[in-house]
Amino acid sequence: MTKTDTNRLEISFSKLALDPKNVRKTYTQAGIVELAESIASVGVLQNLVVRPGEKKGTYLVTAGGRRFRAIEHLISNKRMPASVKVTCVLSDEADATEISLAENIMREGMSPADEYRAFKQMADDGKTVSEIASRFGETELVVTKRLKLARVSPRLFEIFEKGEMELAQLQAFTVSDDHDAQERVWDNLSPYYRSSREIRQALTNGKIPASDKRIKFLGGLDAVREAGGTVICDLFDTDGGYAEDGALIDKLVAEKIDALTLEVAGEGWKWCRYQPEIDYTDMQKYGRVYPMARDLSDEEQKHLETLENAVETTGDVYDQSGDEDDRLAFEAAENALEDFRAAWKPEFSDEQKAKAGAILSLGYHGDLRIERGLIDPKDVKVAAQACSDTASDEKAGSDHSKALVAELTARKTAALRLELARNPNLALVVSVHSMAIKTLYEYRAAWTHGAVEVSLDSACLETHIKEAGQCADLDAIERVRESWKSVLPVDPADLWDWCMGVSQEELLRLQAFLVAQTINAISHGDGFNGAGVDHGNRIGAALDLDMADHFQPTAETYFARVKLDVIHDSLVQACGEEAAAPVLKMKKKEAAAYAAEKVAGTRWVPNIMTFTDEAPASEEVIQEAA
Repeated sequence: MTKTDTNRLEISFSKLALDPKNVRKTYTQAGIVELAESIASVGVLQNLVVRPGEKKGTYLVTAGGRRFRAIEHLISNKRMPASVKVTCVLSDEADATEISLAENIMREGMSPADEYRAFKQMADDGKTVSEIASRFGETELVVTKRLKLARVSPRLFEIFEKGEMELAQLQAFTVSDDHDAQERVWDNLSPYYRSSREIRQALTNGKIPASDKRIKFLGGLDAVREAGGTVICDLFDTDGGYAEDGALIDKLVAEKIDALTLEVAGEGWKWCRYQPEIDYTDMQKYGRVYPMARDLSDEEQKHLETLENAVETTGDVYDQSGDEDDRLAFEAAENALEDFRAAWKPEFSDEQKAKAGAILSLGYHGDLRIERGLIDPKDVKVAAQACSDTASDEKAGSDHSKALVAELTARKTAALRLELARNPNLALVVSVHSMAIKTLYEYRAAWTHGAVEVSLDSACLETHIKEAGQCADLDAIERVRESWKSVLPVDPADLWDWCMGVSQEELLRLQAFLVAQTINAISHGDGFNGAGVDHGNRIGAALDLDMADHFQPTAETYFARVKLDVIHDSLVQACGEEAAAPVLKMKKKEAAAYAAEKVAGTRWVPNIMTFTDEAPASEEVIQEAA
């Protein structure tokens, strides 16, 4: 130990330890590593505060725990000798907790503007981003973001420094180098309509964001840049930037689609075409053929039976013993059977391909979707006429009158209903089969593969929601739908066997999804679907569903679409009279943006989106009230 003045000491790091009275107990490893890089570059710029330890010659670090850990990190990585001496300021035990609190609570980090100037000065002096990051203990991304602020107009930067603009707003201006355009956008936007999103939108009008499904399909903005397109990078937006040339994007997509279309057409289809948007209502006009599993050879069939027997045998052994080796043997047998079945995939025959085609399209997230086995609507009509002619021939040769056929089959149906009502397990299979075939398969499948007349209607929610592609709940439902479709057999003719073969738990899970898709609690006004709305409220209450977890009212989704007095009343509910008062003096657009900002984080939603468990009034009560 070396004493430099009354309270300042040079102490060997090996004599230091963290003080139990240091109030800061949690650190992030990433932060420690960043600070270590700074210390390795310029040393410890702020002295540690210590007090004497219980053992003579040792000291406890009261303030400077992060610096202590950073030095410890450098020593453990052999970038600093273990004998290194650290300058410390001596305190006593009585002040230890107070000093620790003061350092951790009262300290203030550099502002983004200060960081920008410091980083820019070093960049102007020839330092690389990596060197600057190491010097300040920051990540390279943080340094790059701060340096990007150089694109912002000096006038706007000054407004930010005065505290009249938020950092997110300042960052939004970096999507453009045009200072005049930046200032024009700031001046023209209402003070209550200057969110980072609005600023970014105003500066990128006509440009294509990286979130566009065409950009994603191409592989991102790098693919556009490589093709010679102009790209605007936006480090502050999760989407990542914009492409300027829409015509180039369409050309690149067309070229990639043309190549993929030729590849799919090479499979032997009668026709193959690209459809940018798939309208599932329009898709109902198409017929469909399904891939068929080829017949197994005698040798393959024998091998399959051997594998199935092995699964059954090893499963029985494991059930009885519970031994780990038996479990591994059972899993190995199951995997072998699964691998065999996976290699034995259903395929379209050449005959099917000769009469059917394929449609290529892009999904919401830029993924390529290929619908194979579609029969053109014109060919569907021809096939339907042929079936009609065949049915007429069969009818002419029938041995029974229409009345007798109807009576006999009615009796048969009565017997089916009676016996099915006595068998709940099979009734579950029947209901799930009926719902699945009408919900997850094309509409003709129910005509040819179903005897149960369970009517399933699923109101189209997308037509009622603006920017439906951005609705997280619709996206989640679609993902679940696709998940189930990947599990179910491709051919609806095989669905019955699938339902008979899975567990009741699996059927219940599928049934829950299918039933959920039939809920229609959409209010169309004038009391239309009032019963559906009331029942939907009771279902939501039973689920204890809080719409604040699913919906955040914004200017676009709510406030800009209601009257000014409704905006005012909404703010009174969410934030109180004082916060709501300024709205009555604003224009509609300003009020909408102001309200959206105020309710953010309050978990407020419009009353119409809440759920109550109140039963609708009975007809008798309504009549009495009248």
